[in-house]
Amino acid sequence: MLEASTSTSASSSSSSPERAAYDDDTDFFTAQRNDSESSIGVSSLRDMTVSPSQEREHRISPISRLPPELLIGVFTKLSSSMDLRSCMLVSKTWSRNSVDLLWHRPLCNSWPNLLSVTKSIQQPDGYYPYNALVKRLNLSNLHDQINDGTVKPFMLCKRIERLTLTGCIKLTDGGVCSLINGSRSLLALDITGLDAITDHTLKAVSGNCGRLQGLNITDCSKVTDESLVAVAENCRFLKRVSESYSSLLFTYLRHAAQTEQLLSRH
Repeated sequence: MLEASTSTSASSSSSSPERAAYDDDTDFFTAQRNDSESSIGVSSLRDMTVSPSQEREHRISPISRLPPELLIGVFTKLSSSMDLRSCMLVSKTWSRNSVDLLWHRPLCNSWPNLLSVTKSIQQPDGYYPYNALVKRLNLSNLHDQINDGTVKPFMLCKRIERLTLTGCIKLTDGGVCSLINGSRSLLALDITGLDAITDHTLKAVSGNCGRLQGLNITDCSKVTDESLVAVAENCRFLKRVSESYSSLLFTYLRHAAQTEQLLSRH
């Protein structure tokens, strides 16, 4: 069993593309020992003795001597989650530097996978704080099985940056708000087709997601202009909004920006 590690691994950037889209350099070089360093010139047998630590070092494979950033560069070339899981079982070093990639976007495309993920993020004594590693959550593949109770475990994941709940029609304000409250890192939210969603959810977005850049609320028929104005007032980094609402939001944002410019002049 792997032991919990308190050391900090170099993690991948949350704003980076998916693993398959990485374009890092593929050439990695490992410093090799100088073969010319032999027993020539050794004055005594004592000087020839290899210490236990040096002996262990000789047994370490070249890839195990790579710095974390290069290990991560290698691991990003793996598109299979199963391969990354295998990497986590090789050693503590490999585990520390592959766990971020594996949990960056946990695979929730089937019910067994979803149960496995929720079980791990709820473990208080897990090897890693898995709930803090989740940056992208997409439950749209299980749209007809997702409800407020299903998403409750993900309330612990407060570092989610992209939340996709497309077609999860059984979700209500209570379930969506439980994911949004306290999520200061949220950059993109897609709740397309959630007809039960009302202004309550959008006001939660305006109060918690000041860094929001993308919002898709297509076919959320119960959302009114009142909550959209609240979003426009508090989410000043918005760049992408579902087409049916973009005109109102960007008109308000433009007006707000012009007002601020006028106030700054006076």
